[in-house]
Amino acid sequence: MLEETPQKPRARRPFVASEDVPAFKTELVAALAEQGLPLSTSQVAALASHYCLLGEANNQFNLTRLIAPAEAVRWHYLDILAALPYLTALAVEGTNGKLVRWVDVGSGGGFPGLVLAVACPNWHFILAERRAKKAAFLQHCVEELALGGRVQVFAGDFEPGTVNRALKLCNVDVSRETLGLLGRAVEDGQRKLPRLLAVPVFVRAAFWLGRGDAQSLAKHLPPKWKIQQQHLLPTGNCRTVIVLVRE
Repeated sequence: MLEETPQKPRARRPFVASEDVPAFKTELVAALAEQGLPLSTSQVAALASHYCLLGEANNQFNLTRLIAPAEAVRWHYLDILAALPYLTALAVEGTNGKLVRWVDVGSGGGFPGLVLAVACPNWHFILAERRAKKAAFLQHCVEELALGGRVQVFAGDFEPGTVNRALKLCNVDVSRETLGLLGRAVEDGQRKLPRLLAVPVFVRAAFWLGRGDAQSLAKHLPPKWKIQQQHLLPTGNCRTVIVLVRE
């Protein structure tokens, strides 16, 4: 599900931390203020640290083509954080005070899972990534950002037939726990996401999609799933977050 993404940027220069990180922080603070998103100074600093790690790794191998400060803030961080009010409401309504745990499938550079882990210190996450280099990058970020108590990285295929085994490796009791599913720019998402929703352990979900992909997903939801909310995101290009629950 990769349609309605930003236009391909011109050839970019390599990431330069001394220049790009301060510019990123300035852009991020302005974007958060404009959207009324109350992140603390320490959370902004943590997101800037993640951006720095992302940029340095991106100089070595391809994590994202959107790495310049302004475009990274808009298309990655703001795109995710603008959905916070809807995700927070979903977690409060759907967990009855229990542990809130999400699985971010195809996390890549840490989007959306790592960004949400910084913004939501009471939530737990499993970042699932099948590509070894990206999984190693995610693990490095978890360690550098001191998120190891709440964030795990699963390196391997996260498919409907392997979900329970993968979760058990992450110390999840699939007979007692329920989880939420997160997806953003998931490879082969039109096929994969509906199949993952059919796995009983998942009871809530949030996906970042283009409008056309959201409409397609709505037509292929498994039984008992319904769209609770759908909101356009401030990023533009008809970006939307779709929030789902299992009835």
